[in-house]
Amino acid sequence: MYLALGALVVAVCLAAPALITALRAWAARLRDSRRATIEQHLPEAFLFIDSGRYALLLAGVVIAVAAIVAGVTRNGLLGSVAGALALLLPAAAARRWRSRRRRLLLRQLPDCLELLAASLRSGLALLPAIQHLAQHQPAPIGQELTLVVRRYRMGTTLDDALEDFQRRIGGTESALFMTAVSVARQLGGNLSDVLARLSQTLREKQAIEGKIAALTAQGRLQARIVGLLPLALLVVMTRMEPRAMRLMYTTPQGWATLLVLAVLEISGLLLLRRLVRIDV
Repeated sequence: MYLALGALVVAVCLAAPALITALRAWAARLRDSRRATIEQHLPEAFLFIDSGRYALLLAGVVIAVAAIVAGVTRNGLLGSVAGALALLLPAAAARRWRSRRRRLLLRQLPDCLELLAASLRSGLALLPAIQHLAQHQPAPIGQELTLVVRRYRMGTTLDDALEDFQRRIGGTESALFMTAVSVARQLGGNLSDVLARLSQTLREKQAIEGKIAALTAQGRLQARIVGLLPLALLVVMTRMEPRAMRLMYTTPQGWATLLVLAVLEISGLLLLRRLVRIDV
């Protein structure tokens, strides 16, 4: 008994430096993720929150997730692990909001370019035309154009303001728009016709993407069902057979089984997601 206890103490002492280093690295990544979420991801989605409120939100999410998982599984260790993983949820939600806003903005871009071309044909210069669109277009494209106008009024050149617009949106669509405007401003040319043709090209691209999304909808639905089914079965079996499933959460063999299941689950989801993702 004393020999086993001594071996355990020696193993803990040997593993302590590596564990401390891993915890420090994880804390640094978590701090960087929180800073990026507050300073970059949320502002790019036009959601503004200070660090204090973000900390309260993060604490509430961690406590709620840990309490729910611990109550369902009746295992405090599993609840603690779930609470630790919940620290990543706000950053993931911020990235998702930014991605959804970007997709909506790109869907609005062809109509915006067509209206911009019509404004240029009516005799307006580029900046007044952008200002007119900023006042009459819905969010999020209206917000982005308003930001372009405000940056110009604060002393930034129009080219720099449009480059910042392209950087925030990203994608080939905004890059083509920025290139068309830059070439027309530097070398001359009929910018309204270029923007009209670009608008038509982007509409055709979006139509093809819509057809691909419709054809791959079944695959995406199957991926979600296959991904959620093992988790649902785990919860059901835990409620129906708590004594038998308790071994899954309280023994090293059960933890190893859960780890293997998690790796297989994530691998399958990533593979299915890659199969149904087609770039145009």
